Amino acid sequence: MDPRTLRVLEYAKVLDLLAAETITPIGREQAAALQPVGEIELCRARLGETTEAVALRAVGEVPLRGARDLRASLRRATAGGMLDPQELLDVAQTLQVARRLKGFLEGHRAKAPHLAAVAGRITALPHLEERIAAVLDDEGQVRDDASADLRRIRIEQRTLERRVRDALDSILRDPTYGRMVQEPLIMIRSDRFVIPVRQEAKGQFPGIVHDQSSSGATVFMEPLSIVPLGNRQRELLAMERAEIQRLLTELSQAVAEESDSITATLAALGSIDLALAKAALSERFACVEPRLADTQSLDLRRARHPLLLLHLGADRVVPIDVELGGRFQTVILTGPNTGGKTVTLKTIGLLTLMAQAGLHIPAAEGSTISVFPQVFADIGDEQSIEQNLSTFSSHLRAIVDILTQLRPPALVVLDEVAAGTDPTEGAALARAIIETLLARGARTAVTTHNNDLKALAYQLAGVENASVEFDAETLQPTFRVLIGQPGQSNALIIAQRLGLSPKIVERAQSFLSPDRVRADELLRDMASDRQSAARDREEAERLRQEAGTLAERYQAEMARMQAERRRLVAEARREAEEWLRRTRAELEAVLHEIRSARTQDAVQAARRRLADLTAEWAERATAEAPPETAGTPLGSAEVGQRVYVPALAQTGRVLTPPDSRGEVEIEVGTVRTRLPLRALRAVEEPAQAGAVRAAPGGTSGMAEMPRAVPASLSLRGQTVDEALPEVDRYLDEAVLARLPQVTLIHGKGTGTLRRAVQDFLRGHPHVRAFRLGNPAEGGEGVTVVELNV
Repeated sequence: MDPRTLRVLEYAKVLDLLAAETITPIGREQAAALQPVGEIELCRARLGETTEAVALRAVGEVPLRGARDLRASLRRATAGGMLDPQELLDVAQTLQVARRLKGFLEGHRAKAPHLAAVAGRITALPHLEERIAAVLDDEGQVRDDASADLRRIRIEQRTLERRVRDALDSILRDPTYGRMVQEPLIMIRSDRFVIPVRQEAKGQFPGIVHDQSSSGATVFMEPLSIVPLGNRQRELLAMERAEIQRLLTELSQAVAEESDSITATLAALGSIDLALAKAALSERFACVEPRLADTQSLDLRRARHPLLLLHLGADRVVPIDVELGGRFQTVILTGPNTGGKTVTLKTIGLLTLMAQAGLHIPAAEGSTISVFPQVFADIGDEQSIEQNLSTFSSHLRAIVDILTQLRPPALVVLDEVAAGTDPTEGAALARAIIETLLARGARTAVTTHNNDLKALAYQLAGVENASVEFDAETLQPTFRVLIGQPGQSNALIIAQRLGLSPKIVERAQSFLSPDRVRADELLRDMASDRQSAARDREEAERLRQEAGTLAERYQAEMARMQAERRRLVAEARREAEEWLRRTRAELEAVLHEIRSARTQDAVQAARRRLADLTAEWAERATAEAPPETAGTPLGSAEVGQRVYVPALAQTGRVLTPPDSRGEVEIEVGTVRTRLPLRALRAVEEPAQAGAVRAAPGGTSGMAEMPRAVPASLSLRGQTVDEALPEVDRYLDEAVLARLPQVTLIHGKGTGTLRRAVQDFLRGHPHVRAFRLGNPAEGGEGVTVVELNV
């Protein structure tokens, strides 16, 4: 791409913004070097990666932080050098980040197939991560267990250090040396343990001087008694350093062996980082992915210059709509100074470059841009922060260069074409340049103040006028671009607004030809009518949007009411299910109370509670049951009749005729209770006593009723510990079944089980009396028990 064009369109400033969003050094370098491309498929792929990155950022933070620039370390390792611990930690951390990032993108392949493919170039090296972690801790220190030799060396070092410190402590405590010692401290100088000794006492202290203080008042001496230990410490220190060097060298060699894979991984990390930075920039400036066309045209809707957004903020930047290359090849943009003509040209050029670099553009959805292999810009930056006024010569040299390099398809933007010279000659030269660009197939946007160029739109096919709007009432530019309407410079009006004397303005007006005055008045009237029509359209659009909003609100309210209805139904269903669950739990608890009751009154109270719960459950179940499962309540019942109890999802047998309240006593399994006839349903087919039947439409969700209780319990072959709990449970069930008498078969044997059972029966609340069986019943091998029923 033409370097001058990149400079005058301030493309590098966009790259600076992009680089600031990167995380990795390689990503930052790739951002700074990003260039627009001229191939539509490559451009489409780049834009697709940016769009995928936007989708990934919406999911959550992409795990890229922590990656380091390893290129210098890789070069040193491959050259045979040894990496230091921090470099090796950076390698391990970067490999870990790369491995996690690859897994993240693989997991989101559906959202980001292109970026997942880039992540496919990452080589996971967990074995190298593990090797480094086995040698270095998180602080970069070599672990004691990095090797057997290092472990042995450090164990001996610690043992030796304790011996040295103990010896030095003993010397410091010795009163013989008390006046010689400057301070009772153990210090290290030149890897030797020393004691600070007064300068004047060094001849009396038995030791070797290793250092002295800056003042010379203190010398640091190693007592002669620990010199052999110190020598051994120096040997161990040298051995430790050699072993650490060996370990680090081995790790460096392992890194060198994987240098090609790591280099490819770093490049992939940089590419992914760049895509994420593009996404961050897209979000920052509310950008969209433009549609790409192969028709050498562009259609920008509500486009905004990114650098204006940066400096002014979104609220102060007026978006523009501009098209080029569809209905016409060349657009001539006219209008007053400070009206936004140059910004419009820069917006066209810069947004084209951004799109071709794979960046989203600050514009509305539906904006279209073509890929131009060549983009040229010549902008005389009287409004630029960085450039002084360009001269006619520099402008002309730039245009000559453009025409020399031009190989359509190309986009050309020219600011104040052929300005800075005689107006008549300049207009002629500008027309010739425009005609040449038109004939060579370029898409061109030019700005001018020359009225003669406005006529080209009526003389040449493929040329169209456009203007930056000027509000005749406020005498202020609106910065909106109007395609199809030539603009006015409005120099006299602006001069008066800026404070020039009205007499001078009036005198200047008198010098204009009558035709020019009438033409200007006609253009002003057209502009006024257009603004009025635009206001009418805006009002109509506002009303249409309000109507659409009301319709959307109505639909939303209907949807909300339907959702609320569904919620209420679901909530009612949940409440019913919860009530059912609690009631079943209460029924289970009542049944347990009956089994555990130790007095007849407690049994009767539990049975009454069971009857109340069952009736409540039956009444609610009847009210809420669907018609096909509710059935018809009984109007009457006969003793012995089989009935179905919906509340219990069980069948039972009627024991008594209905009383004055319409209640009958029924037996369900081993449980007897009183229920109203409305809580019972007829059973069409007879069922065996004690059988359990599922509720219509499903299972009861509650434990089965106890089965019929036998009149005897065999305990033979059981130990005392096994038999007594069995007897206790059996007596509970027998009382529930209202058995007046039961038989416990324990056998004769040694009599141990018989005595234990009878001792247990003596204190049992369900037992009225017990005795040994008579010969016909089993004699001493059984105990007959009378129950409280």
